Amino acid sequence: MSLKPAKGRKPLPLTVSRPALLMDGTDIAFRDLLHDMLAFSAVIEEVRQRLGGLIGLSGTQYTILTSIARLSAVIPDLGVNQVAEHLHLSGAFITLEVNKLVAAGLVTKAVNPEDRRRVVLTVTPEAERRLTELVVVQVPANDSLFEPLSAQEFKALRGIIAKLAGPGDRAVQLITYLAPTGRLDEVPRDVRTPV
Repeated sequence: MSLKPAKGRKPLPLTVSRPALLMDGTDIAFRDLLHDMLAFSAVIEEVRQRLGGLIGLSGTQYTILTSIARLSAVIPDLGVNQVAEHLHLSGAFITLEVNKLVAAGLVTKAVNPEDRRRVVLTVTPEAERRLTELVVVQVPANDSLFEPLSAQEFKALRGIIAKLAGPGDRAVQLITYLAPTGRLDEVPRDVRTPV
């Protein structure tokens, strides 16, 4: 695709200003990247929902359960805060979802012996059974999702995505700060005026 606007068409204002995100003075490549990321994100979300559904969980509960199962193997006394940080979610949200997993008999909570205000999370044998049975579908699905990547590309992608996951909250907070009412027509003029 050409990165230049069609002749006779006035281009829309740029949606980014950082030179690293502009190609040939346009944001077309940036917009293409976002749209590809959104398409891939939608596919990952659908896969997550379906895998969760296969073991009787929502996609979010499935992600939290697998995170607890894998993290508890390497983090002694795994708690809500570590799971929340790992998944880039709030501790309050993780607590609500963990309580549902406890009620379903898939996670246990015990008092942390080093800090009685905190809990230690572990998966139950039933959760381990479900997660083990799920790999017959999970492995081919994940292999298919990432089939085009070489080992080197996968390593690079991991680094890039890890960098991008961090500032996401800041971007959302910035939108709230710039448009606190949620209405664009109420954003102060000095903020809306392009530089």
